[in-house]
Amino acid sequence: MKNNNEIEIKDKKWKIIANIDSKEVILTLYDNNNKEVVKKINNSEFTTNNAHVIGRNLEQEYNKKNNVIIEPQDISRIIGLVDNIIKKEKD
Repeated sequence: MKNNNEIEIKDKKWKIIANIDSKEVILTLYDNNNKEVVKKINNSEFTTNNAHVIGRNLEQEYNKKNNVIIEPQDISRIIGLVDNIIKKEKD
């Protein structure tokens, strides 16, 4: 169930759900097999300037949790999804 502080963005392989409050953002990355990884960041760091860093942090957590290495094109997709969520949240 979505609430007003939740944003969901997905593509053919990845989905990110952001739960946003005044102090922090909780990002949950899902792959198409519903494997997930959760990353908490300060709301002040949730900016388009940090989209690359946030996306790479999600990718690293996913790799570590699932003992895999994500393909470069998927890293780009994740970073793009993070950027889209940030832009959508700022609208």
